[in-house]
Amino acid sequence: MSARIRLIGISLCLLSSIFVSSAQAESNKLPFMNQSKIRVVVSPGERVFGEITLDNPTEESKDMRLYLEDWYYIPGGSGAKEFLPANTTPASACPWITFSPAEVTIPPFGKQKISYSITAPKDATGSRFATLFFETLIGRGAVEDSGRSAALNVNVRVATLFYVEVKGTIKRSAKISNLKIESSKENKGTLDIGLDFENTGNTDITTSGSFSLMNDKGIVKARGAFNSVYTFPGGTGTLLGVWKDKIPAGVYDLVITVDLGKALTDAGIGRGPVITKEASVTVGENNQIVQIGQLQ
Repeated sequence: MSARIRLIGISLCLLSSIFVSSAQAESNKLPFMNQSKIRVVVSPGERVFGEITLDNPTEESKDMRLYLEDWYYIPGGSGAKEFLPANTTPASACPWITFSPAEVTIPPFGKQKISYSITAPKDATGSRFATLFFETLIGRGAVEDSGRSAALNVNVRVATLFYVEVKGTIKRSAKISNLKIESSKENKGTLDIGLDFENTGNTDITTSGSFSLMNDKGIVKARGAFNSVYTFPGGTGTLLGVWKDKIPAGVYDLVITVDLGKALTDAGIGRGPVITKEASVTVGENNQIVQIGQLQ
């Protein structure tokens, strides 16, 4: 590789880094929407309407283009998402959604309303998902060599996620199993509580969960919360909790509660089912776990 080629490569990398950093800084100045998530319950054959408002907080006008894509939660339950071209996944809501306008120019410190409609087919069941992206070009650069140039465009986008449920056809259910309680590898003196979670329903589930450890008199001696798990139908994840309190040796009742309707509660459109599990736990000296009973 010649010195000139290496120099061009380094220049491109530096320019890329500069514009990526610029994109990250400028992303804070992008127009923002009043709804990052839209959860809609629609009957088969019904059409519903709504609006999204874009606000431009800068003193410069912003040109944006709008388009739909599919999305899904990456396996593992962390909430990380993958985006795919529209109509790629079986659960795509893109064919059900229309919006207008497709291109906008938002004036300095101005607002722009985006109208959308969602139409469920007459035979629709379960849930569908889509994302509406708002994309703008915020940077352009070039590297010149021997009269030639290599342009680098930086597009930044923000999105509104759509969750569409077909009324009367939704099933929120899950399997919780494989209870584990073991000493924390990171925090000495604490215990990690873990459970396997599987979405056995036909819609997305975001969990909210907690655990309580009670003695034979019904007095709670330790309690804690689980992380949230985000899944699509068939997805799996792990519920993790930390037990920090030191308690006397003895036999306790571990009560686990997992709310399958956190997403509904957050959206203000209802509640979901709650799963309660129990298991007997025998604790020795210094919080040593002697025995874990069957999860029921």
